Amino acid sequence: MKVIATFIIMVALCCVSNVNAAISEENYAELREIFSEARLSIMSDAEKEELVNGDLTYNEKVYQVTKTVNNTFIYSEVDSETADLIEENFNNGIATYGPTHETSYKRITIIDNYIGNNSHSIMVYTQWLVTPATKSFDVTAMRIDGGYVVEGSQDGTQLYWKDGSYSHVTYAWNGTNIRKADNGFGISMNLVNGASYFETDISANVISTSQNAVAYGTYQHAVTDVTLDQSQSYTISHNGLGRVLNFSNSVYNLYDRMAGVSISL
Repeated sequence: MKVIATFIIMVALCCVSNVNAAISEENYAELREIFSEARLSIMSDAEKEELVNGDLTYNEKVYQVTKTVNNTFIYSEVDSETADLIEENFNNGIATYGPTHETSYKRITIIDNYIGNNSHSIMVYTQWLVTPATKSFDVTAMRIDGGYVVEGSQDGTQLYWKDGSYSHVTYAWNGTNIRKADNGFGISMNLVNGASYFETDISANVISTSQNAVAYGTYQHAVTDVTLDQSQSYTISHNGLGRVLNFSNSVYNLYDRMAGVSISL
């Protein structure tokens, strides 16, 4: 496994199912460098085997987003020590920032699993390190430069903790929450009310058509209540947020405008 991560993920929110018989303990430990136990617990055996049998690389960043006195949002990248402390406090039930505070921390990872013959499985995976104050239609999206998304391979997942257990919502390639373009796609996910922890991801098979192909990913958090239609008022563009999401002028200020991640294919 090749790793180009900013730093290693260390997530242990609660006890969920452990090593799956489909893969070895060593392979499971490698996947835990990227995914939480909760996310691995809802992966199929086939998904895990594809990940460990492919040529897996990833890139991740943790961003702090803060609301200013002028009602604008600024973001900055957080170093690994700070992120680990925030995460540790959150996992131990210590609210570094409560759900009404205007500061959020999110880890966003873009994952490339090279399958062969210019075929890649790309995932944009986000973990919240605090409970978000607003729960509305957040958007995760990817853009492919020098390649294309295989139609019908797109999907998404929202994982959340509520009432003492994990649950998840899945999003289909042909559902109402997806918006597709020739160069990528996005999925709007309405964060579940009453939940205290969230992970979201989107994935698709991608064919690279250039030696310089790059995948870009972004997660945009709604800072106020928005409708599904508003959340889908965007184009997939290099001029957009995270070099992916170009929201319409009427919607742009409704999101926290966090930076994104990218990876060479």
